[in-house]
Amino acid sequence: MKQQSHKNPEPKQQIYLQAINQLHINIKNWLQDEPFILETSNIDIREALGNYQAAQLSIKTKNGEILANLLSKGTSVLLGEGLIEMEGKVGTESIIYMLKGGLMITDRYGQNRPMYKGINENGWYWIEDSYRNKAHLMNQILFKDLITLVSDYEF
Repeated sequence: MKQQSHKNPEPKQQIYLQAINQLHINIKNWLQDEPFILETSNIDIREALGNYQAAQLSIKTKNGEILANLLSKGTSVLLGEGLIEMEGKVGTESIIYMLKGGLMITDRYGQNRPMYKGINENGWYWIEDSYRNKAHLMNQILFKDLITLVSDYEF
């Protein structure tokens, strides 16, 4: 199997990279009125389909304290099409790129049903908890809540 170059990721990886870029644009808009420094860098991702680079984002206070790092983890994800880990000083949360409908499972009656409720469009989702099986589409309020969860920063 040939190795992919950094310049030619597979189609699934290209979709993931575009989704990361769009999320970063959204985050910059959501946080534009906050006293934060946003720094973008690249990380090398190695997957079975090939190696490529993806953007990652650090959110810092004006005095340089890191509130959260959004680390691109790749497309090799069981529940979706791509994964970003949001890491802060007090925790880590997973943000998963899922396609409309999400992952389907077969229940004990042989019926197909979505594994998670609420995946009504392609996008980045946070899974509230596995008991309720509720996925939340990323938006400004949720994103700020996640920053608080991983960093204890209060808006």
